[in-house]
Amino acid sequence: MTREDYMISEQDAPAVREADTDTTLVSRIEDFARTTPQAPAVRHGGLELTYQELNRQADELARRLAGLGVRRGDMIAMYLGRSVEWVVGMAGCLKAGGVCMPLDPAVPAERFSRAIGAGHPTAVVTAAPGRSTGNPLPPVPEGLPVLTLDAGAPAGEGPSGPRALDGPPGPRPAPRREELAYAMYTSGSSGEAKIVLAQHSWLALSAARSATINATTAADRGSWLGAAGAGIALHEVGGLLWQGAHIVIGDHDVIASPPALRDWLLAERITQSFVITPVGEVLQNLPWPRDCALRLLTLGGDRLNRWGPADLPFEVAVSYGSLEAFQITNSCHPWPERCTPATATDADRAAAPPVGRPIDGVTVHLLEDDGLTPVDGGIGEVWIDSDCLSLGYLGNPAQTADRFRPNRFGAPGSRIYRSGDAGRFRPDGILEHHGRIDDIVKIRGHRVELGDVEWVLGEHPDVRQVAVVATMDGDQRRLVACFVGEREVSPLELRNHVVERLPDWMIPVAYVQLAELPVNTSNKIDRRRLPPADWTRGRPARAWRAPAPGAETQLARLFADLLRVGRVGADDHFLELGGDSLLLAQLQGRIEQDLGARVEMTDLVSNPTISTLARLIPAATATGAGAPALPPIAPRQR
Repeated sequence: MTREDYMISEQDAPAVREADTDTTLVSRIEDFARTTPQAPAVRHGGLELTYQELNRQADELARRLAGLGVRRGDMIAMYLGRSVEWVVGMAGCLKAGGVCMPLDPAVPAERFSRAIGAGHPTAVVTAAPGRSTGNPLPPVPEGLPVLTLDAGAPAGEGPSGPRALDGPPGPRPAPRREELAYAMYTSGSSGEAKIVLAQHSWLALSAARSATINATTAADRGSWLGAAGAGIALHEVGGLLWQGAHIVIGDHDVIASPPALRDWLLAERITQSFVITPVGEVLQNLPWPRDCALRLLTLGGDRLNRWGPADLPFEVAVSYGSLEAFQITNSCHPWPERCTPATATDADRAAAPPVGRPIDGVTVHLLEDDGLTPVDGGIGEVWIDSDCLSLGYLGNPAQTADRFRPNRFGAPGSRIYRSGDAGRFRPDGILEHHGRIDDIVKIRGHRVELGDVEWVLGEHPDVRQVAVVATMDGDQRRLVACFVGEREVSPLELRNHVVERLPDWMIPVAYVQLAELPVNTSNKIDRRRLPPADWTRGRPARAWRAPAPGAETQLARLFADLLRVGRVGADDHFLELGGDSLLLAQLQGRIEQDLGARVEMTDLVSNPTISTLARLIPAATATGAGAPALPPIAPRQR
């Protein structure tokens, strides 16, 4: 079997009815409930619903929400984990005309309370006892009704709750494309809490385009592995439902281990899967059988630092997007010009994997800091001109106005979204993602892209994941590399790896090995929690040997003072401990001032350890005996 035998070309993808202004995700589910009622819609463990059953349970939930007094446009909090109930709840909320606000039970109760206080929902939908995943429902404000779902209950025993049976028996008017559909509570990459608002048109366009790019058909078995409260759930679930495909939900213990996830994908005969980048980076480099059902693995949510092998039995796509603009680029779009491990040239592999070309309906502008001037060939801030932008942020017009600006590049009245990301276009029109715009820092006057340092560290064969952050060390900004390794990797080994590949101002001063990198509620690396408080333990150091009395001891004190380290051994290296050319100049001055010896800069560079440098300082000078007296500093006489 060749690669083309199991790849579906983009032009062969089924029609997605994107131009139909009446089509919504809800109407697509209803279509499949009529045309393919017995087709499997969603399965989790031993519980599976067909499209007919999914639609029936969603109708029942919508009717009972109406019985609780939910009106069109009302917010409905969905406190449900990744489950069949989540899919029923989402469809039922939308059928009721409500605005669905997913809240993941895996997150702390404090986050739930903040979301409830900000969104003011009319009702809460949660799982019945025994069907819940994650934390139990926290206390809700008095008077806020709660509906419980059990997707495995017999027909007629659907949602329960106060006054839940008082709703109208017939179907409700179908939601319109211009009405609100989603309110996603998120902290985003910046950590600032916000509720992103999106219409049914946003949900329909994004689901249709995901299905097109992934070449999804009703024959697909797609995984759902993302967090229930994150926007990526819409990407995974929406595109599959849009085409009448089968959603198979993975449990947490499967997702936590890449080898276990690989085995689950194989056992479940999954044909397409989306995974967050840190997991996918490992997953793509595991051994895979040639005859697996998987045809497409899509990575997203963070910067990818490592290419997969060229001979994988499936394609690996990189997807770049945000909740405010949904999918922006994809490395498999368009299919004939895809840039994946299977098609990458040696020149492609000399840099980190790019995120692809803008998808249909999206234009990416790279602008200077002023948000007006286009960048010519370099790195700029990514601004998104799209027909799939969200409306903005609930209750925060200032934040909305800051991120969604009048579009001077588009039609009158259109908007453009300021992503806060940094990017650069290759000459062939493919976008490179360079992290957050504030991840480009100044070190000793040089502009440093943290992603470039991460890329070099990621080339080390025993570095599985890496995040480089800038931190203040006294009055100086320093780079610290935090990483997860395949084995114990010494800081000195990693420094030796990067020193041959990067200029000195881009070399981290510490390499901190962690069991895992911290992630936020969107499963992205939480750089606000890096580096750990004890990051100085990751400074490269050689085997300890006490400095000899005299010059070695005095030099060790100078090293420790200038480099802000606790102790320095006789064989420790000034540059390895975090020194640089500017600090070498200071060291030169301190040796002359404190020890009375003049050491040339070339000698400092070639003799950077305590023991070798001490040999350049006469014993008498080092002990102070016979040291030349320096003239006293006195006020200038007028």
